[in-house]
Amino acid sequence: MGGQGILLRKVTLDKTLYQLNYFLKGALVILILYMVNGLVIEKNLQARDLQILAGLYLILFLGFYFLKKKKEKLQENEVMQDLRSYFGIEKISEVAKLDKRLIDEIKNNRQFITYNGQIVGTDHYLLLDFSDGQFMLFPIQQIQSLHLDKVGMNFCVKLKTAIKTEEIFFKKKKDALEFIDFYHNKY
Repeated sequence: MGGQGILLRKVTLDKTLYQLNYFLKGALVILILYMVNGLVIEKNLQARDLQILAGLYLILFLGFYFLKKKKEKLQENEVMQDLRSYFGIEKISEVAKLDKRLIDEIKNNRQFITYNGQIVGTDHYLLLDFSDGQFMLFPIQQIQSLHLDKVGMNFCVKLKTAIKTEEIFFKKKKDALEFIDFYHNKY
């Protein structure tokens, strides 16, 4: 699944579709081999058997088609709404372009990495990629302020942007302060 990038892996159903695509190709090859074996070699395949196999494959194909259509309608996804508001992105293809720019900046113009590699600051972006599969991406020019709060047993960095305020939770105060210090020193 190489080449999917950071954002696309999180925003889309690509991982599921990628695996399902290989599954369908394998199922088609098995179906063809079964039909060749039954029709040509053993000559014991009946028309009813072919109809059942074709019906099963049709069900699989329709499921794949449904997932592909669902992928195209990810415009209502909350992550896509955030990307739309911060970057003006409307389509998945535009996410791919943003993803490429982000990866290039992480490789070439990285300003800092903190919180076990889950927060990366580049010249133009701040990427928070958490281990639970959640992520946030902000353009640096839209971040207005950062400040630390304590919420229950956790510490929270409130990141105020031109659009809304996001809360980033940390278990340790040290991690939260390290992130704030890196941000203030680099920008």
